[in-house]
Amino acid sequence: MTVETNFYADKLRGKNIVVFGGTSGIGFGAAEAFLSLGAHVTIVSSNPDNLNSALTRLKNHSNLQGKIANVRDEAATVNALLELAPIDHLVFTAVDLIIRGELADLDLDRAKELFGVKFWGSVVVGKAVAKHDIIKPGGSLTLTSGTAGFLPRKGAAVGGALNGAVFSLTRGLAGDLAAKKIRVNTVVPGLVKTELWDKLGKTKEEQEETFQKGGERLLTGFVATPDDIAEAYVYAVRANYSTGQLITIDGGGVLI
Repeated sequence: MTVETNFYADKLRGKNIVVFGGTSGIGFGAAEAFLSLGAHVTIVSSNPDNLNSALTRLKNHSNLQGKIANVRDEAATVNALLELAPIDHLVFTAVDLIIRGELADLDLDRAKELFGVKFWGSVVVGKAVAKHDIIKPGGSLTLTSGTAGFLPRKGAAVGGALNGAVFSLTRGLAGDLAAKKIRVNTVVPGLVKTELWDKLGKTKEEQEETFQKGGERLLTGFVATPDDIAEAYVYAVRANYSTGQLITIDGGGVLI
């Protein structure tokens, strides 16, 4: 088969892509990557200030808009998606905090609340896509998990279970949405330099120490930025033959 020279370069040009959690970190990196490839991008956030800040940072891109919606509110999320439809690709990167710490001291109520964004938010979006004509046939839904789902180290038993739940959800949704010709995959990042570390109360010095030690340990020799992880989301959206897959991008972390 002969492929036109601009086929790959233009594969996302003009496509309507919605990114939940695109105001910072990995989601912001993915949104910026899609914009650079000519897509029309809508960033969805529950925080107006964060949304305005992200739109300002990306003001040089004309194919960009923002939308307020809180995935903890199913009705509001569904209404927002219906207003944005038809969508070519939907990317879900929203997360509140990482569940981490000594199991004996874990605040279970807080842990249950954190499941409400990353896991239940993914369920809310998946349900909406299954029930309504939101994503066009041939489109995709991409979720986000983490490598703790493969190997929950000390202090990450519950956080690892959350990520593992997203793994299983990915495969289930891939089957449920197959009749609508919608692909479902999940990006699984490892250690990444994002604003989440600030939310965890880590000082800049503590973060730098973590990243330095992490870089020395990883097979790639460095810790990723959101721009590095964005490559996996671009693949998930563009790869028409991929569904039900966990796309791991972790610098070789699962091998050590």
